[in-house]
Amino acid sequence: MLSNILARAYFLLLAAVLPVCAVAQNHRGNSAIKHQPALAAQNQRPGVSAPYQHVAPAVPQTPPLPSDATQFVREVIRHELTTEAQDHTHWRYRAHREDEKSNIDKDVIETRDGELTRTLLLWGRPLTADERQKDEERMQKLVSDPSERAKRLKREKDDSDKGREMFKAIPDAFIFKYDGSENGLVRLAFFPNPNYDPPTRELRVFRALSGKMWIDPAQKHVVRIEGQLFQDVTFGWGILARLNKGGTFVVNLREVGPGHWDMTSLDVNMSGHAILFKNIAVKEHQTQSEFRRVPDNLTMTQAYNMLQKDGAVTANNQPTPTMHK
Repeated sequence: MLSNILARAYFLLLAAVLPVCAVAQNHRGNSAIKHQPALAAQNQRPGVSAPYQHVAPAVPQTPPLPSDATQFVREVIRHELTTEAQDHTHWRYRAHREDEKSNIDKDVIETRDGELTRTLLLWGRPLTADERQKDEERMQKLVSDPSERAKRLKREKDDSDKGREMFKAIPDAFIFKYDGSENGLVRLAFFPNPNYDPPTRELRVFRALSGKMWIDPAQKHVVRIEGQLFQDVTFGWGILARLNKGGTFVVNLREVGPGHWDMTSLDVNMSGHAILFKNIAVKEHQTQSEFRRVPDNLTMTQAYNMLQKDGAVTANNQPTPTMHK
């Protein structure tokens, strides 16, 4: 689950162009991309810097950090993959997503058969009767149609497998340097490893990505990632698609329950063009909040009944939406 979360956050910079990548042929560039980042970071143990909004939990004393920052990240990722494999919990939470074309709030319940969601708000308002009916029909189809659930589960498994491979590639794809500490978190700067040869076109973005990562050293978990494209990324020599230099993403994570970490916010800002020079621009904001654990063996039908019991949002019980500016 954690690799899925981090991959989704780390690579949502790609989300708007994945359809472009799907139509692009798997061209491999002949020239290696070299990057000499203008980073103030040195390969040294963290010092003290400006505060970052994180309160480290009370835990036993943290063991000394490895002298090699990339090795430290490798150990953290190995730990996250291990805890992910052992975490079979399911959760209910509120998800908010907004971009230039949509603004939606959902009630999300995880089950052993995949996720079931109820739409709460569109553009900050309750759904109309017609919109509510369509949302109800969508939920009922997922609950009652085994083939629909099977398709959904396959997509989720494919995404999970891809996310795991992306997550595992990070220590090989980047060089990390210690860059200070903030409120008990280790801050690291990263930039591409010039010797890394990405095996997939999605991972080619790694060669143009640099940024910073914050890690809780006691729990060995990533807490925040900031990334930026320092040069254009092209597909098919720029004819099929291009991601423009300057695209950014920021993701925050926290422990929402004992031993379970999840994304709490994600911001993506990027631009480029797709095949036939169609311009693309993405400015997206996501939040996840109000996490509550649900039974680990929860079925889709049980989740549907939970959503039905709580009822839909109306003008009378509408919560005050938190808008991102």
